[in-house]
Amino acid sequence: MDATFITSAFKEDQYPAPNMPEIAFAGRSNVGKSSLINVLLNRKNLARTSSTPGRTQSINYFCLDQSLYFVDLPGYGFARVPVKVKESWQGMVETYLRTRGSSTLKAVV
Repeated sequence: MDATFITSAFKEDQYPAPNMPEIAFAGRSNVGKSSLINVLLNRKNLARTSSTPGRTQSINYFCLDQSLYFVDLPGYGFARVPVKVKESWQGMVETYLRTRGSSTLKAVV
């Protein structure tokens, strides 16, 4: 399987065109969302990981075989970052989930 990092997005206008299905990975900070993506794609360091909660601070897109996106979302909950940063992550994730219609967003894991 060919998997590549495509982009990091902080705002809706930075998302890739909705021309492929997307599977988003959501959950609490530091539960292993990025690690799960790496395991599923059999790639050790494609999605950046860290033992520090809050490492993923943007919406990260990974393309699989030019036919599907895995989308790594920032975590929620415990992270050693200012409250304003956590609030920006919440808004970022809410906007992503609200604006990616069912024709694009196929599942949230």
